[in-house]
Amino acid sequence: MTERRTFVAMAMDVDLEVVGDVEADAVDALAAHLESDLAWVDSVFSTYREDSWISRINNGKASLGEAPPALAEVLDLCESFRDETGGLFDARTPDGRIDPTGIVKTWALERVRWRLALLGADGWRLACSGDVTVAGRAPTEAGWRIGLADPRHAPGPDVPVVGVVTLGAGGLAATGRHALATSGLAHRSGHIWDPRTGQAAAQVAQASVIGDDLVRCDAWATAVVVGGKAAAKAAQREGLDVQALTIVDGTVRASRTPGWRSTGS
Repeated sequence: MTERRTFVAMAMDVDLEVVGDVEADAVDALAAHLESDLAWVDSVFSTYREDSWISRINNGKASLGEAPPALAEVLDLCESFRDETGGLFDARTPDGRIDPTGIVKTWALERVRWRLALLGADGWRLACSGDVTVAGRAPTEAGWRIGLADPRHAPGPDVPVVGVVTLGAGGLAATGRHALATSGLAHRSGHIWDPRTGQAAAQVAQASVIGDDLVRCDAWATAVVVGGKAAAKAAQREGLDVQALTIVDGTVRASRTPGWRSTGS
């Protein structure tokens, strides 16, 4: 049996799929808790809300010490990923404001995994705007099949795909890889800049990264958009699989690390 729920959180569609003998009411209750958890994350981290903690800190109306401890936790993560990516990922905007948007969504998804673990399902998938984390048994023996959106189109329910990857099957199951993060101008318009120049990132139209930690995959996906092939090679050295898409004369071209082939794309 498969139960599926979709709700809006952080101004994005969140898709939950549960596999196993689980009561529909339990899935409804879980989805409601997830929606509430993610709404709280939005109230702390949204750069679009004047009343969020991150906006109040940036506007000088609050201090980091007054904010919920989760904000300091995320900023610490951002610093660690800035070091790991050689400065390609940075939570400081060119004008010096704090903007951890690059990992907040995936951090929020990982933060609620404990609720899914308590459900007692055989498997589940949680996805939001190109970022996916899965666990356990998929609906079919083929694993969790995840479509990759065409970067030439804005995000939405009817966006065509340019490829499919499989999580939780074959080599990926053996290595425990269950996370896919995608970053690009269509996914985070206005939020990807090159920290080295302060200008908008233009190396890659869209980057997808597979690994066993969704937040880390997300940080590296942003780094690849900024740093191009050199960043993809660095991500590979960190044990991640990467696909980078560029658009040349209206045509999408893909560059993949060797491990990407094991994803079934």
